[in-house]
Amino acid sequence: MSHIIVRKIVEGQFSFAGRKWWYEFHALSNFFKEEGIKKYVTHLSTTYSKLTKTWNDELNSEWIVRIFMALKMVLSSSIMLESLEYAKKKNLRIVITYLEYYSILMALRAVIFTSPFTEWKEGNLIKLEHVKIINIVSNILSGLDKGFAQEIKDDVFHFKAYREWISYRAPSSGDSITKTKMSEDVIDICRILVELAQLQSEVLETSLEKNIKRNFLFKNEYIKQVCRAKIGGTIFWDNEDAYRMDYLRRKYPLPTNIYHMMSEGHVEDFFGSWCAKNKDGEDVFNPDENWRIIFDVP
Repeated sequence: MSHIIVRKIVEGQFSFAGRKWWYEFHALSNFFKEEGIKKYVTHLSTTYSKLTKTWNDELNSEWIVRIFMALKMVLSSSIMLESLEYAKKKNLRIVITYLEYYSILMALRAVIFTSPFTEWKEGNLIKLEHVKIINIVSNILSGLDKGFAQEIKDDVFHFKAYREWISYRAPSSGDSITKTKMSEDVIDICRILVELAQLQSEVLETSLEKNIKRNFLFKNEYIKQVCRAKIGGTIFWDNEDAYRMDYLRRKYPLPTNIYHMMSEGHVEDFFGSWCAKNKDGEDVFNPDENWRIIFDVP
């Protein structure tokens, strides 16, 4: 029995925006009106329904890897935010703009991967350009609150510009030019985005439960699209991702929500892979200190 089935059996659900959820949302209820969330969920449900009523092996495979990619974006955003907090304490200021921007970018990508309004295009969604990612997610947020969506968009573009200013122009003044006042803190932005990704994945799962009546395949070619990357002339293959994907293929070959797709072992291994190889020092960065900085991982 997979960890997904076990958790669905033993865990309770939470009431929010007129329905039951597996994840207890914190940021969404603080930043958006419940009526806006209800309308967005209705729109999502209608859009997902068009997919799930015509479900096949290709769609099944695509959406398993999309949720898996979103899961990794949530974890990646978390580790970057932990690194950001450490860098601030240690005066590693030259990396701060990078970590601020890329922690948000990872969270934006989690929204992209779980959205029915974006196309996989044989894995090219993974390679989507930054500006396009920001604009697409801004449009998605507009379905919840147009004013808030514009504020977040402005914030993200400012983080992007500030990172490029430090990285590309190497200013002699360092980071002394003060950022424009942000509408939201970087951690809050990331938390909102990853919770939105979780919400989208739960709406998809509900639609699947309603509309599919048989089992579908998880095709190996989609696993390769996630585990293999060619960047320039260099090819990368992630054995850990391949192991996790094969587990899903054998034990639960169906899209589920981000929170349930996460296993305790995967979360521990993901953060653990960034632990110091030499732990003799007393003040070494420890990625295990705050796994739940933006998302209640298992």
